[in-house]
Amino acid sequence: MTLKLISKTRDTFRLGIKKRVQAATGKLTSRVMQTEVGKRLTNPASATSLKNRGVEWLYLIVLYLLVAGVINAIGNSGQAGINLNPIVANPNAQNVTETIIIMFGYIVGSLGAYALYLSGRQTIRARSAEMFFVGGIALIAIAMTVGYYILSVK
Repeated sequence: MTLKLISKTRDTFRLGIKKRVQAATGKLTSRVMQTEVGKRLTNPASATSLKNRGVEWLYLIVLYLLVAGVINAIGNSGQAGINLNPIVANPNAQNVTETIIIMFGYIVGSLGAYALYLSGRQTIRARSAEMFFVGGIALIAIAMTVGYYILSVK
């Protein structure tokens, strides 16, 4: 009898937690739906543009992976001791960590170039243009620093 009581108490406790979690996620979902992003994502007309953007993002990710040398990293992954350091000192070898670091540098540099592009557009205010320009220069400087650091280690 006590086992049934303990089991019933445990089940009641689990149902209480489940109801609380469902209530919290329901509140969060309703808040997200009220925002502009939620409205845009739930709009049936924007679903096609979301699919197109998804293909564009996938293309960019694959492009950056290939440029960063993921094939070279996969080819060198069988070598003994190649994954001991984040950057391999051999100019002919590359590991996965180094590929991710290089890809980060390429993405940061690309974002900097895009910020410089936005700073030159005539449709934004002068203050925003200055911020985009300074941010773009800073991002490109960070990307170049990462790239030159990798070259100096190799």
